[in-house]
Amino acid sequence: MRELIVRGVSGLLYVVLILSSLFFNQLTFSIVLMIFSTLAILEFHRLINHKSFLAIALLLLLVYNFYQSHIDQSVLIFPLAANLVCQIFLLERLFFEKSFKFNYGFKSFLSICYLAFGCFFIIALAGTDENYQPKTLLLFYLLVWVNNSFAYFVGKKLGKKPLFPSISPKKTWEGFLGGLFFTVITAVIFQQFQLDFSLGFYIIFGIVIAILATIGDLIQSKFKRHADVKDSGSLIPGHGGFFDRMDSVIFSSPWIYLIINLHQYVS
Repeated sequence: MRELIVRGVSGLLYVVLILSSLFFNQLTFSIVLMIFSTLAILEFHRLINHKSFLAIALLLLLVYNFYQSHIDQSVLIFPLAANLVCQIFLLERLFFEKSFKFNYGFKSFLSICYLAFGCFFIIALAGTDENYQPKTLLLFYLLVWVNNSFAYFVGKKLGKKPLFPSISPKKTWEGFLGGLFFTVITAVIFQQFQLDFSLGFYIIFGIVIAILATIGDLIQSKFKRHADVKDSGSLIPGHGGFFDRMDSVIFSSPWIYLIINLHQYVS
């Protein structure tokens, strides 16, 4: 019971910080996300035994230029493409159960393309200062949190069939399906109050986020298993570190950014 209370309180504080900064203004949210992202990158560096500030510096440069609107939207195709290529590589390593062989160049590639660019697209999802859309990011975070929470609770109560036993033995198919179901329901409810997209798009949005959030968590678990640790850090009691808390949104954000922009372009 005590563990559940600690987990709930620390998780609530994290959510309050995210949402309050998100709806205050873009600058505040960008600063909060930069702090969280920097901590997540440092935790990732500890997992892979990497010492470099290049990824943090590049993330800061991207966020600054994006906030100041000095960065052309068309230029973002390059970090987006680099991130998606990196993620496909990580997916191949995950599903074919291949181990990582780290050298300095590969560590730098991962910390920049996977972590720094993934964190940047969380901020980019809300748009520039002239076109700030916090409700888009609210929906994104809400669906990820709903998926992760219900996957945890349903899996704990009903879970029997392991989803990916070699990487995360506690994750089950029942938990995944429970998270997926409640994520889609939440997306449908959200659509009743925010009619930016069709109902079908919100349903697809919920399904995609549930899948991506789960994969992002599994990939992070693979890094932890490689490092032989339970959590990436200990800064958030009951949850581990910031990389533990952000793994799903870091992995999902570039894909969601791509999907939303493609939908707007087609429309």
